Amino acid sequence: MKSILIVGMGEVGAHLAKVLSREGHAVTVIDPDKAKLARVADMYDVQTVLGDGSWPSTLDKADVHSADLLLAVSNVDSVNMLCCLFGKRMGAKTTVLRLKDTEPVRGNTMVYRKNLLYDLMLSLDDLAAEEIVKTIRQNQAVGVEHFAEGKIQMRRLKVQADSSLIGAPLRELKIPDRVLLAAVDRDHDVIIPGGDTMIQENDVVFVVGEPKAIGAFEKKTGARSTYLRDVVLAGGSGIVERVASALRRLHVKTRIIVENRADAERLSTVLEGAVVLHGNPTDLALLKEEHVGEADAFLGLSDEDEKNLMSCQLAKSLEVKRTVALVHKPDYASIYEQLGVDVAVSPRLICADRIHSFVRTESISTIATIEEGKAVVLEFEVKAGSKMVGKTLASAGFPRGCVVGALARESGEVMVPRGDDEIHALDNLVIFALREVVDSVMALFGIR
Repeated sequence: MKSILIVGMGEVGAHLAKVLSREGHAVTVIDPDKAKLARVADMYDVQTVLGDGSWPSTLDKADVHSADLLLAVSNVDSVNMLCCLFGKRMGAKTTVLRLKDTEPVRGNTMVYRKNLLYDLMLSLDDLAAEEIVKTIRQNQAVGVEHFAEGKIQMRRLKVQADSSLIGAPLRELKIPDRVLLAAVDRDHDVIIPGGDTMIQENDVVFVVGEPKAIGAFEKKTGARSTYLRDVVLAGGSGIVERVASALRRLHVKTRIIVENRADAERLSTVLEGAVVLHGNPTDLALLKEEHVGEADAFLGLSDEDEKNLMSCQLAKSLEVKRTVALVHKPDYASIYEQLGVDVAVSPRLICADRIHSFVRTESISTIATIEEGKAVVLEFEVKAGSKMVGKTLASAGFPRGCVVGALARESGEVMVPRGDDEIHALDNLVIFALREVVDSVMALFGIR
């Protein structure tokens, strides 16, 4: 059982209060709204403190000095930042910072982290954009995951019959620098490959590295690059900009329908290569005129749930291949799917689930699971007092069945490491591991 302090009782905070209290943790919640506190207290076994979580006096009333975990998840970024800063200085062991606007932080993550003293930062828009791009590509032959602020990619590639990877052991293959072949899924059996491993036709390989280098490797698998060609987005929210930028990196044509003229002009300026249309995404005549039915996917990403639902239903009536709707009210997600939307994405639920995973595993995140959990991809930070600090990867004692796929330094340097690279304090490691060795890997770093 942990002592957990949650600041902010919006959808994210309330959801976390529910799941964490039901798991038996000692949960205290802070919010300036009496009605929200009363509602949460009536439903769950939590302690409540009325006040502003950015004030030390409020944190003191909530016994922040004894908190194992402080979750700053209010709807106000400045409150969350001050909450993490004061909370850590007043004794909270671990702090999680939720931000709406991460633009000022991009490229300066280490500076913000050192000064705000948070252990994990999450953005609703970033998480939702990542989930949406993953969703529309999951039925394609290529799957893509991003981490280290997009500097490192993981791609899931199927090996074709004409691939140059077939016919020689891995050690003899000319794999580009800054690329690591981390795992192989063969007939539903997951392999962490070694130098003697032979790649076979129809293997699915998991590759980690810099995006440009992976692009060169992808050609060796025989994979074709035209799996997802044309996506239509509707809305002018920050998520639209993030999704469109991610799709551009994947060489996908994007068209964006924006109802607000100012948002349309802004997006046309910042999104190179995207076609921005000023119009109403619920106008069936406009959707027909733009041949939306021929697109690979239609994404309803406005700030209005009802508009997202209606625009997705109209696109579906034009026989678009796949529809995804952004849902700001988490309880609506299941209703959307019943009404014909292929996927409903709730940023708040995604954020709450990611924090919940962090609470349970003490790792930053599980990036992906392979073959229904037969293997996982973990990302976590090396603590300053870890016995692994100073060891090379080759001498660290990793069990068979795992491999370090990427390493991000506190300085911002990101690399695909080799055996002679040393582990430093505050490094973030991305590790591929078979399910049966995950506990052993985590134990090496003192993580339960």
